[in-house]
Amino acid sequence: MSLDWFKMMEQSFKEPYIRSLNDMMKTAGPIPEIPAVRIDTLPYDVVFTDGRVKLLHYKPTVQELLPTPLLIVYAQINRYYILDLQHDKSVVKHYLEKGIDVFVVDWGDPGPEDRYETIYDQIEYMDDAVEYIRKTTKAEKINLQGYCMGGTYSAIYTSLYHEKVNSLILQAAPIDFTVQAGILNIWGKYIDADKIVDSYGNVPSSLLNLGFLMIDPVRLLVDKYVKFYENVRDKDYVQNFLRMEKWIFDSPDLPGEVYRQFIKDLYQRNLLSKNELVVEGKKVDLKKIRVPLLNIVGTSDTLVPPESSIPIMDLVSSSDKEMLKFASGHIGISVSARAHRDLWPKASQWIADRSFSSDKSTSKDSVKIKASRSAKSKD
Repeated sequence: MSLDWFKMMEQSFKEPYIRSLNDMMKTAGPIPEIPAVRIDTLPYDVVFTDGRVKLLHYKPTVQELLPTPLLIVYAQINRYYILDLQHDKSVVKHYLEKGIDVFVVDWGDPGPEDRYETIYDQIEYMDDAVEYIRKTTKAEKINLQGYCMGGTYSAIYTSLYHEKVNSLILQAAPIDFTVQAGILNIWGKYIDADKIVDSYGNVPSSLLNLGFLMIDPVRLLVDKYVKFYENVRDKDYVQNFLRMEKWIFDSPDLPGEVYRQFIKDLYQRNLLSKNELVVEGKKVDLKKIRVPLLNIVGTSDTLVPPESSIPIMDLVSSSDKEMLKFASGHIGISVSARAHRDLWPKASQWIADRSFSSDKSTSKDSVKIKASRSAKSKD
């Protein structure tokens, strides 16, 4: 099947509901003009580039920075800015207000030349970013946060490069792929990854989006657009809705060999949680992870069900480990008002508490003063 077929299918699922919505709107009287959507990301600099991959450094908002920087790694199938979608729903903002020095990996858009990249190549991109951060901030270790697929990568990275990681934060991260909860886990066992990759090279974002829409087609293709119509005169609601729509469909293709390996080695063979995954000749043993671990789990997550994320708690050797369960889905855990009121203040404080020097002779106050001077020198 051609790429155009998947785009046609994706559009064909939307069009009937869009027509129905238009028909309803015609009978409802004048609809206010809808302004263009704008993503309100906080200021950052692109400080390092490695091929298509960029490293972003958010500008500090406080005078005193904590000494251990944070690197955030999102999944390759969507964009990082779900964690900084708008001013009042920004996970990054919580971190900056705590004095955390925030860096983010932007995976960019893979071209045909990237189709042969493997999971190991993505881990090496991460390591290049970590080395840049260590060099420029003079920090020996970094705090590492991985969201979704980026959480899987972060667990792999920490197993291989544990000497560079101060603490590990996993958010909705698939780890155990044997569970029967969640449609993706079930579908993944039957997908012919070889046929898809051999046919397309890089896996088209339209194919991936179609699959995600089919997880809950009534809610994702009917209900949310009806609700949008019912709230179309609410400017804030409209702007929030359109920002989410832009993020959902602003998705890159996925390097072919990454997809093949993720499906075959993880979804179908579950090598990661069995400590049998080998990347470029290196065995990934989760028991080698001894750093502090924070595991953030959405109890209503249908993409990465809790049953897939929770097992990491027993697979690592960390003595300092905590799990934050929150009643939300895969995306709501990042953008809902409740999450920003009840979850992210706790998560950001957990990271801040583990961001001081491991040298017991160095007090928190003296470390923060040094960090403050370093931050001023960058401006």
